[in-house]
Amino acid sequence: MKPDLLQFKQHVSEAGFQTGVDSDMWGIVDEDPEYPNWPLVIICVQAAPKDNHPDKYHFRFDLSGYPSQAPTACPWDVELQGRLPNEKWPKGSKFVSNTFNPAWNPNALYAPCDRLAMPGHEGWQAVFPELWWKPTFKIQAYLHFLHRLLNSADYANY
Repeated sequence: MKPDLLQFKQHVSEAGFQTGVDSDMWGIVDEDPEYPNWPLVIICVQAAPKDNHPDKYHFRFDLSGYPSQAPTACPWDVELQGRLPNEKWPKGSKFVSNTFNPAWNPNALYAPCDRLAMPGHEGWQAVFPELWWKPTFKIQAYLHFLHRLLNSADYANY
């Protein structure tokens, strides 16, 4: 078994991740413990109630090199098995719209913990040290970030 998959399986079995699952904050969509599509994993994240919006969003994570390399994720349509259309990405004011910005990159989030957004944004490390991906992080660091955004007033009241 690949080292990145072994680390991921260990991390999702731990209390920090399982507490989020038990609290309905997030969950792994593909429950196959062997992760046949590794390093791609679909994880859903609960969102605040909002008219004409889902109660959770799905994200396809690319976890190659995890946790040494930061994950990258994009909103995902589990029914169509493809990237969520731009018009269905989460919307909000301020940080929400900046993060969920398919015009920046339709295959990634504009976030300090996303592998594709980090290069060229090294200043984020000083501004968002708790979000800047470190090899010691676990997947729930990224998931907490998404959950906070999708349950913020910037999202819910937009």
